[in-house]
Amino acid sequence: MRRIVLILILILTGDLLAQGQALTLNECIQLAIQKHPLLHQRQLELESAQQGLKLAASARLPQIGISTAYQQSTQGKNEVLTKARSDNSYSISWDVRQNIYNGGIVRNRIKLAQNTYRQLSQQTSITRQQLIAEVTEKFYTFFKHQELLKVYQLAAQNSQEQLKKTDEMYRLGKVAKKDLYKAQVREGNDRLNVVRQEAQVKLALDDLKKSIGVPAEYPLTVQEEVYQLPQLMSREEAIKRALENNPNLQVLHLGQESARLNYQIARGDLKPVVNASFGYSRGGSEFNRLYTPFDKWWNTALTVNLSYPLFQGFYRKANIQQKYLEYQTYDDQIQQQRLELINRVDNLLTTLRTYTEMIAINELNIASAEEDLRLQQEMYRLNSATLLEVLDAQVALTRAQGELISIKYDAKIAEVQLALLLGTL
Repeated sequence: MRRIVLILILILTGDLLAQGQALTLNECIQLAIQKHPLLHQRQLELESAQQGLKLAASARLPQIGISTAYQQSTQGKNEVLTKARSDNSYSISWDVRQNIYNGGIVRNRIKLAQNTYRQLSQQTSITRQQLIAEVTEKFYTFFKHQELLKVYQLAAQNSQEQLKKTDEMYRLGKVAKKDLYKAQVREGNDRLNVVRQEAQVKLALDDLKKSIGVPAEYPLTVQEEVYQLPQLMSREEAIKRALENNPNLQVLHLGQESARLNYQIARGDLKPVVNASFGYSRGGSEFNRLYTPFDKWWNTALTVNLSYPLFQGFYRKANIQQKYLEYQTYDDQIQQQRLELINRVDNLLTTLRTYTEMIAINELNIASAEEDLRLQQEMYRLNSATLLEVLDAQVALTRAQGELISIKYDAKIAEVQLALLLGTL
């Protein structure tokens, strides 16, 4: 059912692109899942691991073989034969071979193949979550630059209007020429900011396309949904989720299990191997002896073999010690990963709380800067304020608006980074 839903979503996404409609964040993510080659590569690796499961399980099954042969031998004249003689031989046989005991090696290899499949499945999930996180970050980065462009365009528009007013006042002799120069410089700087930000928007869109897995010329347009503040959680809850669900930590645990199984496989070489086989054959110098009569011309053989290598040049001992040390190293790796995970969760929680507080503060700063600019413009019109004060008020408003936009989208990026650590993407 989930696969059917995904296919319908992908078809709908393709229809939206064909119609030139803007995509939401979720639609961009679905497009990335459809288009990105790395996910396709991971899926092929996962299918290969599935075949590895069948390959490992095949060692438990008996091996059955059948063969038939024809042989013609010719003997020349000798002291017994007065002329050359040719003999024909026909044979058909089948045999069954079965491993009975080999120190648990087959059993542990099957478990190892199962664990390897789980590892690759988890790594596929990691790739998918990392792709979702990357697309989300690039999506918000694009809108951050696009919203900043709107701020700079508005600032440039205000500067043009202020330059026009200043020019009129200069022509009427109400202000000095230096005010006109200042207004021209401000208007030029604001136009330059627009040009620079337009380049940033284009680069951000190209980065978004790259993260999705489509070329730069791909006709992609996006739309933003209603902004929602990041959801905060307690430190205890976040750390608990991270330690339980973090995909990288889970891969380490699976790697530790694989190392333990490899150690058990190596120890299996210390135990004897028991095999059994049964064979049946029939035939003779005439072809019809292959099939008639069934009570003649046949042979059977049952073999049970017990083997144990006494000395292999210390290979078994060295191999067991190596596998044991590889298994032991995972304890330190897991502990280090846990410490780093807790530290990163703490840092992101602190960052999110800081951003949340800064958003509220900057919203007040914008309201104050807008009122200050309005007052300075009115006072300048009444010759109660200088042009420099008006321009400073405009810069302060632009800066406050830009800071709020950057903080809002950086907060969303930090939120998705935290979700990636918690394994909740």
